[in-house]
Amino acid sequence: MKTKLTLVLLIAFSFLTNAQSSNNCAEEIQYLQQFTKSKEFNDAYTYLQSMRKTCPSYHKAIYIYGEFILKDKIDNAQTPEEKEALVKDLVALYGEYDKYFPGNGAGNTVKKAMLLLDNNIGTKQEAYGYLDTAFKTEPENFTSAKALYTYFELFVDDYEAGNKGIELQQVFDKYDEITEKLELEEKGLSDELDILLNKIETGEALTDKETRLKERNEYNLEQFSTVKGSMDAKIVLLSTCDKLIPFYQKSFEEKKTDVLWLKRAAERLEAKDCDSDPLFTKISEQLHKLNPTAESAYLLGVAAQRAKNTTKALEYFNQAAQLFTDATKKAKVYYKIATMYGTGNKTQARTYAKKALAAKPSFGQAYMLMAQLYASSANDCGKTPFEKRAVYWLSAQYASKAASVDPALKATANRQAASYNASAPSKTDIFNEGMAGKTISFNCWIGESVKVPNL
Repeated sequence: MKTKLTLVLLIAFSFLTNAQSSNNCAEEIQYLQQFTKSKEFNDAYTYLQSMRKTCPSYHKAIYIYGEFILKDKIDNAQTPEEKEALVKDLVALYGEYDKYFPGNGAGNTVKKAMLLLDNNIGTKQEAYGYLDTAFKTEPENFTSAKALYTYFELFVDDYEAGNKGIELQQVFDKYDEITEKLELEEKGLSDELDILLNKIETGEALTDKETRLKERNEYNLEQFSTVKGSMDAKIVLLSTCDKLIPFYQKSFEEKKTDVLWLKRAAERLEAKDCDSDPLFTKISEQLHKLNPTAESAYLLGVAAQRAKNTTKALEYFNQAAQLFTDATKKAKVYYKIATMYGTGNKTQARTYAKKALAAKPSFGQAYMLMAQLYASSANDCGKTPFEKRAVYWLSAQYASKAASVDPALKATANRQAASYNASAPSKTDIFNEGMAGKTISFNCWIGESVKVPNL
């Protein structure tokens, strides 16, 4: 009886203790939230440290608020020693977040690396270790453009320093892996953006939430575009044609049954304008033989174009465009076809530019091409000198459209629009001709009209 009574008392005591602890945690998290939101970070810090010790698994808000608190304390640290201790504590907090709330999707491993690098704490190898782990084990949470570039930069730095026995092929592989990740992120952002642009095109107003999403996606797309350019600049001396061609030639026999190697080799040779070499054709044909896909058809089209076999090139490109299910890739092929027709067949060039936009409304390069095609027709359309120069207003509209839908082209497209407007009739011309507010129709191949600006 005494044993049973003791057991009952222990269970009751444990229950009361747990209940009391739970009540304390509930109370403390309210204070944590209140002080954090009011930016009273010193008071919030007291509750943060208490909850990390007594109830670390109570709620993920501990770590969400904790990040704000510790970042503020880092920013206001009085000495280098204090700052270093706080940085390391935030690294520890990120680890605790993943320990008690696995699968939280916060990208804490990447955050650890960037925190150390941004504050110059620890070694670059420690930071690289975190980035490498994140890229390989939780790529879905590795979405920072800056972090992706840093990951690549550190890897190339190790190669150039002769560290870790890294070979050139591994540098190219890492470049391809990170580029594929960047393109995957870009695709998700641009697909969302296309939906919003289609909504705008149909005259529907965006909600405040959609407007913020549009702005955020445009900003992030611009960042990813910048990162890809920076990655190219980082290895520009390692990937010149005089280095790439012998490098791939040496590996071809060993790798000629490796579809991924063939695909990446052909794509890199094309990207670096090395596709006029016979090696590019050999790799592309081998790839198409092993695994005929939209990608391999496209590469054969490039090879045919380089060989000046335009008919065959167009055949392969059209085949590739039809096979591609990815909107961005489809749009790029249609755009390439449009540029092949160019000013030699402006109607066909515009047809394929429109196909590119039908596949992907945010593909600004197609609008830029149409603007160029119209500008090149200034002397062929319109009855009077005023009407001929009015074509430039139409070109400016298309360039401005490119700027509005494609963040990566915004600066270039806006400059081009300004240049077209400068070539259009001036205010004095409009006044002298009495054309303000009137509509001019272009009955040439353009078949569109433009409204003259009001004075």
